[in-house]
Amino acid sequence: MPIEATFAQPQDPLTELGEALNREKSIAQSVKADTESATTLIALEESYPEGGLRAWLVVLGCFLYACTVFGWGLNWGVLQDYYHTTMFPNTSLSVLGTIVGLANFVSMIITMNGSSYVFGGLGDRFGYKKMIAISCFLAYLCLLASAFVTKVYQLFLFQGCLLGLSQGIGMPLYFSLCSQWFLKKRGLATGIAVSGSGIGGGIETLIMRQLISRIGYRNTILAFSSSHAVIWIFAWFLLKERLPPGTNPTAKKLWLPKKITGSFWSVALSMFFGLTISQPPYYLSTTYTRQMVPGLSTSSLLATVPLIVMNFCLGIGRITAGRLADIFGPINMFFCSFFVGGLLQMVFWTFARTYTAIIVFSILNGLVGSWFMSLLPVVCARLFGVEGLSTITGFMILANSPGQFVGTTIAASVLSTSGNNWKAVSLYSGSMQVIGALSILYARFHQERRVFVKV
Repeated sequence: MPIEATFAQPQDPLTELGEALNREKSIAQSVKADTESATTLIALEESYPEGGLRAWLVVLGCFLYACTVFGWGLNWGVLQDYYHTTMFPNTSLSVLGTIVGLANFVSMIITMNGSSYVFGGLGDRFGYKKMIAISCFLAYLCLLASAFVTKVYQLFLFQGCLLGLSQGIGMPLYFSLCSQWFLKKRGLATGIAVSGSGIGGGIETLIMRQLISRIGYRNTILAFSSSHAVIWIFAWFLLKERLPPGTNPTAKKLWLPKKITGSFWSVALSMFFGLTISQPPYYLSTTYTRQMVPGLSTSSLLATVPLIVMNFCLGIGRITAGRLADIFGPINMFFCSFFVGGLLQMVFWTFARTYTAIIVFSILNGLVGSWFMSLLPVVCARLFGVEGLSTITGFMILANSPGQFVGTTIAASVLSTSGNNWKAVSLYSGSMQVIGALSILYARFHQERRVFVKV
């Protein structure tokens, strides 16, 4: 026995009792705090409507906006083909591709900077619906003005810069509204809403191709701008903002999460690489089909069918992705979309040289290759929470703005510099999507290290 123990004085029983009581009190407080936290979490989860007429009307409103706003971008392939073959035949594809890239780029920049600092502040003060109304009104004016263009620079102005600016004002506001109304069914609701981009793109592609050949470019754009205005007015009345319980509407809005982690940059890098040049299957589909199947007439709808099929399948795929995200986890499905989409382009699109093969590729790429956009708000909500979701989602959309700006231009440049070698385009485009898939793995395994688990 140590000498110190021999001469150690026995501890006062009252002191021992006091320490024991303090330990029990500390444990009780900890248990109470955990209980209160669990109770608050349960109450928060139960506060989500998870359905009901009002919630699904919001989803319908977001669906209609996706049909017309995002669908217009997917419809660009028809316009680009018309500009290249009829309206501006001396203008290269790389220049025309920059127009839609400029629209996407500007809308992404405004989505982040404008919404966070100016439009986000105005939205918090005057309401989201007022800012969405302004966005729709300005977008209508841009479409209306683009019906009267006669020069390429006017396309850059009205269908590029100003249209992107107008759409970017409202994009982050209705992009994440569904997450305020759903929790357990968030993936399905968001998937249904964003699926409008594919379904709307398919319908608009089908209609536009027919209208341009029958009533001309100007009347077609006038018809589209008018129909968009009617749809936007109807959809506007369906939207309603819902703040989560305990949210302080007067609190200072942050343009980034309170704590920036590796997971935040993992998602941002995934969007940056994955969308750097993932749009060629949509924007260049009609041109690709004409070159692979030269026997098609210039006025034939068959050249546009692969794009129409791809857009419709995109809508179906995004609904399916939302349901799969609820079952297997949004981050898992986010990874699968990038990875499988990249493989489809590198393996399938590279060797799609017949009309049948092009149709099959269009179906598969539409069903699987573009899930990520519909899953982005769900992934952000899972990683960073619902508060400030539109701003965080806006930042992630901003991360793909460089690719949206130069993606199609790079693809067209690769095509021309390689001697019209479409294999170089498909390999480059697919590899960038695979890099996007690999970039999300940090956030995936930082959230949960186990492989076969819902995340």
